[in-house]
Amino acid sequence: MIARCKFAAALLPVLLPALAFGPYVPVQAQTAVNAPAKPAAGAALLNLWVKSTHSARARFTQTVVDEKGKASAPSGGSFEFERPGKFRWSYTKPYHQDIVSDGQTIWTYDHDLDQVTVSAQSRALSGTPAALLAGEDVSKLFTLSPLPSTSGLQWVQAVPRSKDSSFDWVRIGLKSTPQGPELVEMQLRDAFRRTSTIVFIDTQRNVAFPAGRFHFKAPQGASVIQQP
Repeated sequence: MIARCKFAAALLPVLLPALAFGPYVPVQAQTAVNAPAKPAAGAALLNLWVKSTHSARARFTQTVVDEKGKASAPSGGSFEFERPGKFRWSYTKPYHQDIVSDGQTIWTYDHDLDQVTVSAQSRALSGTPAALLAGEDVSKLFTLSPLPSTSGLQWVQAVPRSKDSSFDWVRIGLKSTPQGPELVEMQLRDAFRRTSTIVFIDTQRNVAFPAGRFHFKAPQGASVIQQP
């Protein structure tokens, strides 16, 4: 149970701050996006997508495969985010867990354990793919490499420059649409050589969220653990 929570806490913020369609791409830029894949096409789409997104909500499905090829039970849920750094990521199956951030603090609430873990966002996200998707300077934090286009997606691999990162690499699959680049799939390899594949569906971009949507208050009676 504890290992489950730690892995989810490390993985979830990876996606939230940037999963979205960008706004409509100007004709000149859209032509470049729709042109035959070039070596840096995936990286260009990623940069355009990150820069053009300020909020979104979507549903996701996730599978995790360990180093021996054994897959865990599929999981799924929903996410919402708003730049800079605010998000709400919720697993609804096979267990119920919420990860919420107001841009400074991350609350991870495990419904089964009735336990809330509180951590500083800067520390929790440092060196993770979340920094890539939260609109940071990609070239400073990650080395981007083009990958072959497959299944109609253009792929780019991001390797963290920091040796302290809990992930070996993140592979991001995007496609171009009339509304701009769309993030469709992410694959993440963690330090334990587990590979998580996350597919996003029903994405809505540039959503106006109500005030307080990204703040969390621990339920009465829940145990609260404050991480240093």
